[in-house]
Amino acid sequence: MILFARLMNNSKSWAIFAGVTLVAAFEFSRIHVPYCVKNKFKYRCRYVVKHFVAKAARLGSVLKINSEPVLYRNLLKCIRFIQRIDEKNFKTINIIDSTAKKCKIRIYSPKNSTDDLQPAMFYYHGGGFCFNSIDDYHHILLPLASELEMILIAVEYPLAPEHKYPIPIEEAFSETNYVLNNLEKYDLNIDLNRIVLTGDSAGANIATVLSNKFRFINENLPMLQVLINPPTQYFNMLLPSMIKYASIENFMPRSKMILWHLGIGHVKNIQEDFLIKNYHTLLIDEHFREKLKSYTDVNLIPEAYRDGFGYYESYDKLKDLVYPQKIEDHRNNLDENFKISLKQLFNVDVSPGLADDELLKKQPKTFMIISEQDTRKDEGLIYAQRLSNNGVQVDIALYDNVFHTSFFYPEETNHPMRGDIVSFLKKNL
Repeated sequence: MILFARLMNNSKSWAIFAGVTLVAAFEFSRIHVPYCVKNKFKYRCRYVVKHFVAKAARLGSVLKINSEPVLYRNLLKCIRFIQRIDEKNFKTINIIDSTAKKCKIRIYSPKNSTDDLQPAMFYYHGGGFCFNSIDDYHHILLPLASELEMILIAVEYPLAPEHKYPIPIEEAFSETNYVLNNLEKYDLNIDLNRIVLTGDSAGANIATVLSNKFRFINENLPMLQVLINPPTQYFNMLLPSMIKYASIENFMPRSKMILWHLGIGHVKNIQEDFLIKNYHTLLIDEHFREKLKSYTDVNLIPEAYRDGFGYYESYDKLKDLVYPQKIEDHRNNLDENFKISLKQLFNVDVSPGLADDELLKKQPKTFMIISEQDTRKDEGLIYAQRLSNNGVQVDIALYDNVFHTSFFYPEETNHPMRGDIVSFLKKNL
């Protein structure tokens, strides 16, 4: 404080301090806050903190301290306030922490349950396959379990880049399958014909992939899936909503998280650029490329979801720029192992929205939550339409001016997502 006072005695120091303060205030005021957010000041503060942490993690990665996502994860643990919830307000729910295979699970079950078989939901948390845990989601899942009055099992999975694709998905499948085959170990009376797979963001991707896997084992499992802002494909990285809302994710770009998911911990700008501009689509043969282009065609989005949004009209003028015709020389010099890794993005176990029609026909009845201000908006709508075209019943809830992680902040945003999920499941189970 004494040093600060001495510095402030200097008029030049005052000018610098005032200038920095004004710039910071200006930047703070410029942060886009959706109107659904109740406490705009708190939203801006959280954004600034995460932005700062992301920059610090980026610097640490450059200095080779560790990979950026690991540093970001660890730094955030040091300063973040895990959202608390008073469990005393949910006296009708039992909460048991256990393990399935190698990972942690948390079981929420009604205390007044009978000996009758009950439906069960398996929940997979979001975080780009790199962040978060079932502890971070406790404030969401406990109220959800209470309102559903059914068994809810939160599934932990290993995080990237330390555990690259396909490890997170394989472990989530292994844990879920283990629980289903060892119900007596957990003292659970679960009706295997009334299983729901649910997740948000990366967790929704996992739920979709696991639906495909389980349907090969049992055509009645799962009975339903609930997908919250699902990333369904990594083929076209220039869909209209991706272009429109890219700036919302500027401190933690989705493109980086995709590469981290593949195990690339130290992402170079040229690698990120290669993915963002769809050069990776030139790594496959033309026939396969054209097929995947048809699976991600913007025209699959029903007109009702495009009317009134000018960015779809603007997109028509950009169509020729969406898919490059050749890889420029300086980009063609990228490491071959990197290109091989990128080809994994076309696997249906990482991009379920690229599945052929025969596989989509086997998907269960689906409830899909879509947020307007989300880069994943279009791929979710496209996937929903492809499911519908293949005879799968899909209910869509699209929320205007809501952002990708709104489900994670129920107290701060005015949205009925949780209530809509509860209504859908009570109606269909």
